[in-house]
Amino acid sequence: MRILLIEPDSQLHERWRSRLLGSPSELTIVCSDAEAIHANESSHFTVVLHACNESGHASGHASEPFPSESLLGQLRLRAGYAICVTSVEAVRQIAFAAGYDDCIAHECSDAELATQLRHARDLQNLNQRLAQAQKLESIGELAAGIAHEINTPIQYVGDNTRFVQEACNDLQLVLESCQSLLVAVDSGANVDEATQNLRVAIEEADIDYLIEEIPSAITQTLEGVDRVANIVRAMKEFAHPGVSEMTLTDLAQSIENTAMVARNEWKYVADLETIFDPDMPPIHCLPGELNQVLLNMIVNAAHAIGDTLSETPDAKGKITISTHLKPQNAEIRISDTGSGISAENVERIFTPFFTTKRAGKGTGQGLAIAHSVIVEKHGGSIGVESEVGKGTTFVIQIPRERQRVSDIASQPQKTEPTAQAAGVAG
Repeated sequence: MRILLIEPDSQLHERWRSRLLGSPSELTIVCSDAEAIHANESSHFTVVLHACNESGHASGHASEPFPSESLLGQLRLRAGYAICVTSVEAVRQIAFAAGYDDCIAHECSDAELATQLRHARDLQNLNQRLAQAQKLESIGELAAGIAHEINTPIQYVGDNTRFVQEACNDLQLVLESCQSLLVAVDSGANVDEATQNLRVAIEEADIDYLIEEIPSAITQTLEGVDRVANIVRAMKEFAHPGVSEMTLTDLAQSIENTAMVARNEWKYVADLETIFDPDMPPIHCLPGELNQVLLNMIVNAAHAIGDTLSETPDAKGKITISTHLKPQNAEIRISDTGSGISAENVERIFTPFFTTKRAGKGTGQGLAIAHSVIVEKHGGSIGVESEVGKGTTFVIQIPRERQRVSDIASQPQKTEPTAQAAGVAG
């Protein structure tokens, strides 16, 4: 467990160190907000202990207000659990209102401190398992569809391979007849029988048909192999992007991979169109978590369209995913021609456990996690434009330039995303 202690009074450092290192943990002690921000940029801390004196300021710094909004925002980006250390009830109330997870008194017992740290560690583990469970749930729900997507090209690869095998058997008889004819010619023997055998072999093999169909069968087989390879690659990149830190990512490729993984969810109810800004550069992001957000959006769009097509099963809706290069941000828009979202539900759409799907069809976690990933982890924004009966567009904004997490923290963040009621282009 990694612990960050913000304690401006250096005389207390040794006391804290002796208390905190009694449990298996790695301790970093800093004296100021600036040092805390710097430390937090290079490490992920399980818990942050922020000491505050009785006047409501950071300990030892009467001029430094508490809590610092920029620091708290910074801690929220990288640390799992923030605890205010204060013995003053008024400060406790301020800290809780500001977003600190808990408060402990300066004079708390070692047992109480150990309990708080254990709780923070357990909560972090729980959050990690929840995020992984959400991802596995999504993959599990898509497993049958992915299997179907792989099975289809495998079927025609198998059919074409069997056809080519039969064609090779027929062609082998033709070649053997050709060889017999050449032997007869070279030996000066009567070639009439060999010639007749060759004609029969050519007729039975239907050479004209084979000449026309074999190239097509081989082409389709190679396309099927490429299709399977692309599905496997997309699935691998979706599930295991290989990085857990911000990295330059091709948004178009991420969108294509995710759309392919989710294809069986949307192909029966919608046509999916992608429109990529040709000037869009690679963007710094967390690719695995962005893939999860895109997957949730695509699956939700497909379900929304499916709900509107229940009475016209032969019809199809449309999902459009586009990227747009903005001066400061990379914008992703995911639009659908589904049922739309009512105004009262738009205001709650990113609330954890809120869902408009019928019982058993949604956990209410997908969009809440999407909001957390885009806003809290990328310093971006996510909004929704919707009109009942016409469709919905989700708008994701991700900063183009890689930002220091302290810069992200200093940006104002709304607890509720801005929602607009607007028509959605079909």
